[in-house]
Amino acid sequence: MNKKLFTLLAVLTIFAAACSSATDPKDSEASQSDSLGELLPFSQVQANDIVFEADPTDPNRGIFRVKTTEPMICAIVWGETEELGNFNNSLAMNGTGIIDHDVVLPGAQAGKTYYYRVQGTTANGNQYRSELATFTFEADESAQSAVIDSPARGTNLALDATVTEASSSFGNGWEAENAIDDDTNTEWSTSGDGDDGFIIVDLGSAKKVSGVEFLTRSMLNGTAITETYTVTTDNGTTFGPYPAGNPANFKFQEVDFESQKVRFDVETSTGGNVGAIEIRVFESTTK
Repeated sequence: MNKKLFTLLAVLTIFAAACSSATDPKDSEASQSDSLGELLPFSQVQANDIVFEADPTDPNRGIFRVKTTEPMICAIVWGETEELGNFNNSLAMNGTGIIDHDVVLPGAQAGKTYYYRVQGTTANGNQYRSELATFTFEADESAQSAVIDSPARGTNLALDATVTEASSSFGNGWEAENAIDDDTNTEWSTSGDGDDGFIIVDLGSAKKVSGVEFLTRSMLNGTAITETYTVTTDNGTTFGPYPAGNPANFKFQEVDFESQKVRFDVETSTGGNVGAIEIRVFESTTK
């Protein structure tokens, strides 16, 4: 993550904490007015209705969308109670103000009610914040069930593996190790590698492998999606290309090889900060 974006997010994090921690709303508003200047209604820069919806590629997260009348650094603070606790922004900002704010909400569950505020700042330094409100979104019925659609896959060797090399990392919070942590709320993101993205995992010793999965990360603007990938073993044999999956459809690929290190290469993508939510390497059940 570049220093400019980190600084902006740090400012908004402080802003978020101020919004959510005070016990008296009037005291909170007065304190914020003194330290940050006048807080203006977010509706003054809101160009359309706020939308919350299910992510069709990942049943474990929702999507927040809003458009503003001018470019601004914007974030949503949300949680199960009025204390909020979660803070997300659009990676498309990349250190500057934007108009279309499409934000992934990791862990937001369909059918559950959450509290939220939207807040941000424009280039002239004006601070905006919405009223505390709630949102609920419905499940995307078209999303496929990863559990139902995927065959029995055996032990995932990647959970005990280490990452020995990756083409790049976007920064703190986007490390390559996130691709093998068994957590679909974390991701490995490259720094704009596109079709040159790759990652190598070391299984510790030579293992017989019967299947692989590559769950691509994606940006809501259509970039960062790995469409196909290849797998290369220690001896240089390459398998694939295979279609990449996502948390709604794993797209398990059957293979048959023995190797200690397994390299995953992005073959085709929509460009940008490609990477993976999870990479899985399954042990063969036959000896």
